[in-house]
Amino acid sequence: MTQPLLSYTNVCKSYDQRQILNNINLDIKPGMVVGLLGKNGAGKTTLLRSALGLLTPEQGEIHVFGSLNTELDIKTKEQIGYVAQQTFGYEGFKIADALALHRSFYPSWDNELETKWLARFELNPNSAINNLSIGQRQTLALIMAMAYRPKLLILDEPVASLDPIARREFMGDLFDLALDSDSGILFSSHITSDIERVASHIALIKDGELLIMDELDLIRDTVRKVSFSDSGVDLSTYKVLNKQPNSAIIYGYTGQDIAGSVAINALSLEQLFVELHG
Repeated sequence: MTQPLLSYTNVCKSYDQRQILNNINLDIKPGMVVGLLGKNGAGKTTLLRSALGLLTPEQGEIHVFGSLNTELDIKTKEQIGYVAQQTFGYEGFKIADALALHRSFYPSWDNELETKWLARFELNPNSAINNLSIGQRQTLALIMAMAYRPKLLILDEPVASLDPIARREFMGDLFDLALDSDSGILFSSHITSDIERVASHIALIKDGELLIMDELDLIRDTVRKVSFSDSGVDLSTYKVLNKQPNSAIIYGYTGQDIAGSVAINALSLEQLFVELHG
């Protein structure tokens, strides 16, 4: 069995007596591109920062490459890429100088990949970082995190500041990285179209709880909205993600008749998100 690159086991975290993460269990394995989907405030950033040891959970353990995330050596850390929601350092640098300094920390840096992405996203190496737009800074941060082909890549809302064309191109690069380098990727977003474009798996988080973690195609095939006139309809054989007086969102549906239902409808990922959070 393939060892997870990143593993959360019964992880809990709270702030000011509010539960931010509640008993999270999640594995990221080589080749997986996992879209962490949830509305703002659902706990996505806390989950990602905890993996890097930037936050310490009150309960549970997080392992990276089989070791506790608080006990990683330098060589192991060189295999992890991270882009935060808000970047950036290197104020006063030109792009070329910032990349040269960043590159010096990573022996496996791919110069060809760096050059390709600079051209693709129209970043002039002689431009001053101080003069870059928010989207350009985000693009540069992504290059810095991906050009050394990390085995584990953690991205917090990586394309929120990019225009639609740049978002689409970056998402394609993200999928290629996972295939070419057998990397594991965990990225957060609340933009369902971006997740559907590239993710192999979906981790859906709501109010600090992981409601679903599975292959995207399986989620599409087995999540349904069941409408009924009798609230006593038996849904015990399914995982109920949300229940209202006359409807429920279920997970694990495989085509059975549900006694008492008046309609059973498939949902797109966006529809599922709205149903769970609307």
